[in-house]
Amino acid sequence: MVLSAQADHSLGYSSHCLKLAIPLMVKYKIPITPLNYAIWYCYVSDKNHDLNKELDGFISRFNGCSYEQANYLFNKYLSANDLSLFYQLSNSFDDVVGQVQHDLTAALNQSTQFNQVLYACREKLHDADISKERGFDDVLHCVERLTNESAALQNRTQDFQNQLALAYAKLITLKQELIDSKRKTEKDTLTGLFNRGKFDEDITVFCQRDDLAEIAVLVMVDIDHFKVFNDTFGHQKGDQVLRAVAVKLLKYVASVGQVYRYGGEEFCFTAQFASISDMTNFTQQLRLAITKLHIKDPASTTALGYVTASFGIAIKSINSQPNQLIKKADKALYLAKKHGRNRIEIIEE
Repeated sequence: MVLSAQADHSLGYSSHCLKLAIPLMVKYKIPITPLNYAIWYCYVSDKNHDLNKELDGFISRFNGCSYEQANYLFNKYLSANDLSLFYQLSNSFDDVVGQVQHDLTAALNQSTQFNQVLYACREKLHDADISKERGFDDVLHCVERLTNESAALQNRTQDFQNQLALAYAKLITLKQELIDSKRKTEKDTLTGLFNRGKFDEDITVFCQRDDLAEIAVLVMVDIDHFKVFNDTFGHQKGDQVLRAVAVKLLKYVASVGQVYRYGGEEFCFTAQFASISDMTNFTQQLRLAITKLHIKDPASTTALGYVTASFGIAIKSINSQPNQLIKKADKALYLAKKHGRNRIEIIEE
């Protein structure tokens, strides 16, 4: 688990999590250290259900989380590299904001000084007596002073604009770094597909959307007898199977929806179709494409085993809730396994 909450969504979202995390830490008398903050930040962003479950257990039993328990949670669920990246980005952002504040204060001071010059010159012009030679000198002095101050202000304004342009460019870079780091935390490292955390976010949006095609589905996909294959040929070959299935899923699903690694040997995808017939044909073609996968022994090039997968399809209704839709797809997948595997079962809500 990486600390995806740290680079998640936007700076506005980070601020929102901060507002949620700090009161909880105060409530349970948790010292606001970088390590504790990282844990509670991840907790309020609800990115890792296992971390949240263990932390809830500590709170329930001990009404808080000790230093030792915090270290345990951090080492088990969070990444020091991502934590370092978060603080690096945060510090860079603070530096940019601080520089903009400094430049803005300087610009305001310069503006105030110029206004004072304008006020002084106005008073002097008001009092100038052009019937006397000194009056002409006073007017000339004011014009000269205003000319010089205007030129100086223009230069200072240009400098301020240049500083703002640099700050803007820096913020754009930081924003891209945040986006890139978020994308990394959304991907499963083995298969390159979106991970469970990303699915948990997206399925809520998927259920809330009312602009989907008439047939919108959640499909659970489970590799048949994967444990037997893993135990027989080893985890490296098992990983090879997972990657091969992931590539096949991505190739097919990319045109109709989004695919995720749900966990272990289980995948899932959301998709839209014009009709039940289109959905069924598509899924059958995908199922058959997976059956053509086979893992070879590199020494003998003989097939070690062939791959099949079972599919459970839940058709989304207007009022579908994420948990309900997932439960329906899980039930359909269970039926596919029960009825012989390497097949498709459909449940309509």
